[in-house]
Order: sequence, then C-alpha cells, then structure tokens
Amino acid sequence: MRKLISILFVSAFWFFTSCNSDTFQEHEIGDNLIDKSTEVHLIDTFTVRSATVKLDSLLTSGYPDIFRPYTNILFGGYHDDFFGDVRSEFYTTLGLGGAFEMGANEFGNKNIALQFDSLVFIGFPDARYYGDTLQEQTISFHQLKEEIDLPNGQKGFYGHHTIANDDVAFGSASFYLKPRKQSVEIKTIGDETIPEIERKRDGLRLRIDDAFGLDIVKRVNANDDTLHNIFKWRKFFNGMVLKPGSENSVLFSFKLGDPGMKLRLYFTYDGDKKGYHDFPVVISRNRTSESTLSYYNFSNFISDKASTPQDLGRIVEETEELKSEETDDLAFIQGGIGFYAKVKIPYVENLNNLGVTGGVLKSELIFYPLEGSFDNSIFRLPSSAISVYVTNRDNNRVMVLTDSRGAALRAVYNYSEHKNESYYSIDLTSYVNSILTNNGQDYEDALLIGFPEESIGNTMDRLVIENDPDSNFRIRLKTTYVVQN
Repeated sequence: MRKLISILFVSAFWFFTSCNSDTFQEHEIGDNLIDKSTEVHLIDTFTVRSATVKLDSLLTSGYPDIFRPYTNILFGGYHDDFFGDVRSEFYTTLGLGGAFEMGANEFGNKNIALQFDSLVFIGFPDARYYGDTLQEQTISFHQLKEEIDLPNGQKGFYGHHTIANDDVAFGSASFYLKPRKQSVEIKTIGDETIPEIERKRDGLRLRIDDAFGLDIVKRVNANDDTLHNIFKWRKFFNGMVLKPGSENSVLFSFKLGDPGMKLRLYFTYDGDKKGYHDFPVVISRNRTSESTLSYYNFSNFISDKASTPQDLGRIVEETEELKSEETDDLAFIQGGIGFYAKVKIPYVENLNNLGVTGGVLKSELIFYPLEGSFDNSIFRLPSSAISVYVTNRDNNRVMVLTDSRGAALRAVYNYSEHKNESYYSIDLTSYVNSILTNNGQDYEDALLIGFPEESIGNTMDRLVIENDPDSNFRIRLKTTYVVQN
C-alpha cells in the first residue's frame, strides 16, 4: 500500500511541477504554527491554457432599472495594431429643456420675435482617452428616424444596437481634443449669460450648421406647440446620433452629468437682448409614471479586426474561441467590444493527491502584459478594474469570483521598474480550495478574465496578455500547498 501511495504521489505531481528544486521547496515554519512533519510546496508549473472569447451582451446604456445609469459616454475612433479599427457612435434622446415659446420665461411679450444667432454643441470631455489627440477630429449629428425605446424583454441597450437615422447630418464640426485642458476648471468664459458652472470649464463648444436652429426659431415665432411640451417635442425630434469621422484618431469620454452635454440655440430678441435655450442630453432613466417619458442613451461599438496580425475578427459568436496557439500565444481583453481572456487550469484538482491531508495556503493567477503592446501616452495599461468569472462551455459568465468577504475579486497590478517584468495577479485561494474540498466535482475548469459586467460596455481599456509556454512571462498559477505527513 505504501508503495502504491508513492506511485500515485509521483504521478500526480508530474502534472504540475518539474524536477527543478527551485519549484519544490520544503520549509519549517515553526512549532507554534505548523507541525514539523508538515511540508510546504511552492508550485508554479501547472498547465495553464488560454484563449480569447467575445461576449455579445455588453450593456452600453447603463442599468437604469437599478439606478446605475452611466454618467459618461464613449465617442470617437482610433486604429490599434493589436485590436484593429475601433469606433463608437453615441445615440441619445434630446430633452426639451422646458417650454420654448413666445410669452414664456424671460420673453414676456408675445409680439417680440426671436432672431436666430447660432446653434452650438456643448460637451465636456473628461481626462480619459485612447489614441492620438494631435490629429484633427470630426463629429457629425444625425437625426433619428424613430424614437429610442427598449427592445422587448431587454433591460437596456447593448453595444451592437443601432437606431435608424438620416444619412445626411443636420450639423457637423471639427476640433482638436485637449482632454487635460477640457476636463479641468481653468478659466471663465466671460459671457454672463452662461451658467457659472460652465464659465469655470473649458469644454468643447462647436458651432454647427444653422438650418436646424433656424427651423426651431421659425416654429417658436409661429407659436408652434412643438416647442411647448416634452411629449410633442419627442414626436418632432426622436433623438440624434453623434458619429465620428472616418479619419478620427482618438476614442474619448464625454461627461453626461453637470455641466452636461447639450445643443444650445443662441438668439437675439427685443432689439439687442441676447438669450439662449438648451436642449440637454438627459442621463438614461426609465419611465417612472404614465406622465413621464423614458430617456435613453447608449454607445454603439464598431470594430474591424480583419487587418490585425492575429485576425481576431474570426470570432463571431459568443460560443466561439480562439486558442492562444492560434493568436501568437496571446490572449486579449477589450472594453466596449467585449473581448475576455479565457483561462483553463485542467489539473488543479490533482493537488488532492499530494497527501492524505493538505490544503492551499495561497494560490495566485499571474499574467503579464505583452511588452510593446502598451505605452504611457496613447495605449496605456487599464485603469479599469479587472475581474474574473467562472464560465462554461458556451462562454457565459456563470458567476463572478469573490473573496472570503464576498467582494468581487480584482486583479492587482504589480509594478516593476523593468517594464516587461510588471504583472497582474488575482488571488484564487478560495476558488482553488473550493475545488479541492469538492474533490473536483462540478469543477468548471475555465475562467474569464476581463472588465466587470457593469462597466465593460463603458470602458475603452484593453490588454494583451502573453502566454507563450516557453516564456518566462507565461500565465502561471502560483500555489503554496501544505501537506501533513
């Protein structure tokens, strides 16, 4: 019997450790902690297989049903040698901003006509962006042909959704993005008619074509009830989509909260008096009563990966995957588009064969960003949290892994002065112990690593992970295992 146990021990250990003494260590930890007959093994030679999958259910409208709407949106486009051409269009409902009619508010006298001055798009980028900000960017505004309304049975809008819209834009403009300048309070604008919160911000203010603004002023002067209440306004103007130009080189984030995004119509009245009316973008919210309207906005992501060296465009369905052996020993994570790295550790349950009694002290999944796939200016390492999910054969997110306190596990970035030696780690101790406790029963041998479900549709971050089995920077499961002899 003792001989048989020895054979089983050696056979099991062969799966995940080499004969190198550096990967198999015995330590005396102390009589007060662990008995001297206890052995501690450090194992980091598990077989770890990886692949890339693409999930198609990425909410980009936030979660209005549970009061978690997104307070920013992604817009623009860029080219990436690893991820190809990426674009994001923004679909939104436009609020009326209160009654806009003669005799209302500050106008007083119904006999006074308004004179159109200009129509301006106002938006406030935050400091986040991906791509080259030195090139000129363009934006065009297209009216929607139908109202933005949730598809049957859906809780929000996803990254692949679109709404029919006019081919011809009702406005367009060009600009240079200066995210650090436009996202901080740096100066006053000097126009006393502008609210103070805006006078302190240097956002984007882009004059667009006059035709739409002229039509609105004409309707106001004719006392058209289109501009009298929100229900009639929504029937007249379903909403709009913001589209980036084909040569745009940067994807960036617009704020939706104060001071907000809007179309502002400037006008003159009563001789030389100046005024304006805002048509604001309203943060997504569902109908709360029969007397209110739903507001929705979402991003539509468009990705052309046919030109990428690894041809990630081969992944079409969520059930498909590209093994790292087919993509130059790489795995990919990308927000908006929905790429996750799929990781399999097929022999982890064999730890139970190391001794009659034993357990995992610590188990960490370690992975490295590919050198040359990121930099400090254009393609930075992710600022978003990276989570890990248990998955199944169809690549569904079955559940998010949590720590002992029930909080979602997050990857930790371990910085090194040597760029190629920095790495991410995820503590899988509880997960591995649960597999061993159940003797491998019902063990899902695959994990999805990527951005959290609640934010992946609203982040532009991406990551290229190295997993060359012959490289020192391959994906590892580093486990400290205690065996009681």
